[in-house]
Amino acid sequence: MIPEELAGRRIAITGSTGFLGTALVERLLRCAPDSELVLVVRPGRRGAGRRVERDILRNDAFERLRADLGADEFAEMADRRLTAVAGDVTVDGLGLDEEGRVALASCDLVIHSAASVSFDSPLDQAVEVNLLGPVRIARTLADLNATPHLIAVSTCYVAGSRRGAAVEEPVDDSPFFVKAEWGAEVDAARRSRHEAEAASRTPEKLASFRSDARHDLGAAGIPALAAKTEQLRARWVNDRLAEAGRSRAASLGFPDAYAYTKAFGELALAETSGDIPVSII
Repeated sequence: MIPEELAGRRIAITGSTGFLGTALVERLLRCAPDSELVLVVRPGRRGAGRRVERDILRNDAFERLRADLGADEFAEMADRRLTAVAGDVTVDGLGLDEEGRVALASCDLVIHSAASVSFDSPLDQAVEVNLLGPVRIARTLADLNATPHLIAVSTCYVAGSRRGAAVEEPVDDSPFFVKAEWGAEVDAARRSRHEAEAASRTPEKLASFRSDARHDLGAAGIPALAAKTEQLRARWVNDRLAEAGRSRAASLGFPDAYAYTKAFGELALAETSGDIPVSII
């Protein structure tokens, strides 16, 4: 039934370099042979196509398919059915060029799997990916006048820190959900980054980082000392933002920034999806 339903469909996928996304790509290539996939990936230094080849198609998940088809036919199939598009869910408009926009607009389904899955991500990074990522997908599709079925991959952890059964329902329908405005959460997270960056640049903090760097490196030259000092400063900022994420999540009943930002990502998507049909998985 599923292969027939997906026959001739064009499916865009974000997060295809991740654990779940790679498995999804393999399963669609193997079990829905008449579908085509548009993989939206951050391009890196060598471009989107090279990243798909290196980080996805060389994965051990494809050994079965490669063995069934043979190396040459596997390469031909991948070239025929996969389109790599450079994009980034942390950027408004997804950072797509015109070719990428055309490719995304041509899709019948969009599966949004990209996420920051670390429980201790800096707060602003988790917000940009997990909360605003789905919103950016929906808004980009609206800008393209495209209404594919948008499937957003979420997590059971959006139920928060509570015992017992958790019904699959919109997160804000739960009696345990603490109401908060997702836009204010975004503003606060970005403000936390600015405040931590400013605090890390006071003369006292910079002297402390430089002292720690000298202790770690010993008799190093000025360039090495400066690089280590900046590394320690950046780490301090991220540590502050990770703690901010834990604190804000706990204040709203979530165990960590991952669960908190994924929950508010669901809420934000529901408010911004407009005419786009949405399923949250």
